[in-house]
Amino acid sequence: MEWPSLRRPIQTPKQLLVEGRTAEIFFREFTEALGLKEQVQVRGFGSLEDLTPYLEVFAGYKEFRESVTGLGIIRDAEDKAASAAFNSVCSSLRASGLPCPEAMRRFTEASPHTGVFILPDCEAPGMLETLCWQALRAATGLAGQLDCVEAYLACVRQAGGQLKNEAKARVWSHLSAKGAFDPQVGRAAQAKSWDWQCTPFIPLRDFLTTLRGQPEIRTDSR
Repeated sequence: MEWPSLRRPIQTPKQLLVEGRTAEIFFREFTEALGLKEQVQVRGFGSLEDLTPYLEVFAGYKEFRESVTGLGIIRDAEDKAASAAFNSVCSSLRASGLPCPEAMRRFTEASPHTGVFILPDCEAPGMLETLCWQALRAATGLAGQLDCVEAYLACVRQAGGQLKNEAKARVWSHLSAKGAFDPQVGRAAQAKSWDWQCTPFIPLRDFLTTLRGQPEIRTDSR
């Protein structure tokens, strides 16, 4: 299988792997807003099932072994506790011969210094859109609009509609009402719709800056 993001050369010593194209766009904007663009390169690894084979290919590259000193992985918790997703990522890391952190948000001492963040907050079930909804809820002046979104979704349910993904339905409904042609959170990031300094983004922001701060010199002999 081919992954488009693996066609790009490794340009920074810190690499961030995220789940899917939407997340890739979102985190490119996030890292750029944090001033990390020159240190952290973002790549989408595809679906959850792709992570292990993706890592096996990526970690096998000569330039990865020689130049990557920090590796961050971000994926959704989905409908389970974050610990289940974390254990899954650790299994993928071990299968690829990469170090696995002892806990979420922490980085390994072994190089490449590897850390894992499970969305939305390394605790609860959910996904990137869950975190974005929390960010909208924390914003000033949006409470009334967001209550309208909840009322709309309640009406859909009452009318017999089935919401397969309520987190995405909430965020997409709000972005659509703003006139966004593509109401996905990545495109919204490109349109500067997110306040990266808001409280719900703080743990994720700290994770990204910690990734940037990992030592530049590799200590392993691979």
